[in-house]
Amino acid sequence: MSENYFLGVHQQEIERLDRQHLAWQPETQALIQLAKLADCKNILDLGCGPGFTTFELANTCPKAHITALDKASLYQDYLGFQIQKRKTQNIALLHADILDLPKQEGLYEAVFCRWFLAFLIADLPAVLEAIYKKLQPGGVFVAMEYLTLDSFTCVPANESFDANTKAWNQFYLNNGGDAKIGTYLPSFLEKAGFTIESQTCVGGMAPVQHRWWNWWRDAFNDFASTFVEQGLLAQADFDALKNYWAEQEKIKNGFVYSAVITQIVARKAT
Repeated sequence: MSENYFLGVHQQEIERLDRQHLAWQPETQALIQLAKLADCKNILDLGCGPGFTTFELANTCPKAHITALDKASLYQDYLGFQIQKRKTQNIALLHADILDLPKQEGLYEAVFCRWFLAFLIADLPAVLEAIYKKLQPGGVFVAMEYLTLDSFTCVPANESFDANTKAWNQFYLNNGGDAKIGTYLPSFLEKAGFTIESQTCVGGMAPVQHRWWNWWRDAFNDFASTFVEQGLLAQADFDALKNYWAEQEKIKNGFVYSAVITQIVARKAT
């Protein structure tokens, strides 16, 4: 795969990903429990980035050995530093592309990924095939991906808010991703040989200062100017939405409805 993480590999993105992890941590923990990953002895955290899901797995599954795979050197270095700082014993780094590990087959009882597959749509069949091969017979694949961003709306209503959501969708598509991957991921998994054991959705109403409300506001602050530069968002919408977020902090009954996230547990044949 080419460089796929088009949101950026730098310190500011590490900080944003930390906040994003906290925003969706309860749902991530619930998915780990649903998939019974604590019963596994070795887990591959695929596209681990700076390692926020890696430590979640390591803490929730203390008897498991976690392999943290990512091809971004900065993120691997950051994670390595955190492992030493925290003196964590059950995490190993793997600086690689999953498609460049043909000999690594049948090694893992579980593979976990969160917001990874949406960045590599052109390679999706090959990546799912690689995941299937790397799992032991009966192994489990656990994924947390966008179902859609189109559910994003706000109260009071605001057209610039909706324009920003459209910009996000187009930004993914322009860079080879798809924020609607959850609508067809199950069928791709079945084609790869998996059996879907569970598919649930999370997300919903987020009042002002809710963790999801803060997450989407931060996403606007971090990326909307880029959308303007790339012609995905009008300057007038950027200015209006910037003011809107500030005004919303003063409104007690305002809220957003978040993106819908799909959580899938799929099993390799025994």
